[in-house]
Amino acid sequence: MKRNRIFVCSIVLVLLAGGIAYWVLSANPPPLAEGFVDDAPVSSPPKKGVPETEEQRLRRLLLGVWHDEYKGKRTMTLNEDGTGVMLVELSGIQAKLFAPKLRFDMKWQLLEKSLKKQTIKGEPADKVNMILNMMGNTAEDKILEVTDDRLLLLDKDGKQQYDWKRVKTEKQ
Repeated sequence: MKRNRIFVCSIVLVLLAGGIAYWVLSANPPPLAEGFVDDAPVSSPPKKGVPETEEQRLRRLLLGVWHDEYKGKRTMTLNEDGTGVMLVELSGIQAKLFAPKLRFDMKWQLLEKSLKKQTIKGEPADKVNMILNMMGNTAEDKILEVTDDRLLLLDKDGKQQYDWKRVKTEKQ
């Protein structure tokens, strides 16, 4: 009888701790990081006869839709106005833990030779919030290479590379 009470109490404590952990992790993410400009500068196209600057060239090449296979299928869209969207398709245990599909709405900036992204919100909100609470809501990756077809980024830790391929659209 005493063993049953201990077992039941243990189960209740584990469930309570798990519920509290889930509640904390799925709460709204921390406030937006300081130092991220609300309105990313939009560079104007070069005037006729004036050569394009390196920053204008990089920014122009970054715009569009990109795809990679890092921890699932990811599609990232970088818009001219400094907004973006990342769609992530997960499988296996990650899909069970989080969701099979996630959407991250973000802002982005080109800072010298780095791509800085900040997630603003996403869907499903509780799962996105959990990820943001665990991983943070900003990422700054060094641009190793950007061409018409490829975007190669290096994570801030200097170890992980992300090899993005451009998704061809009807306009292109």
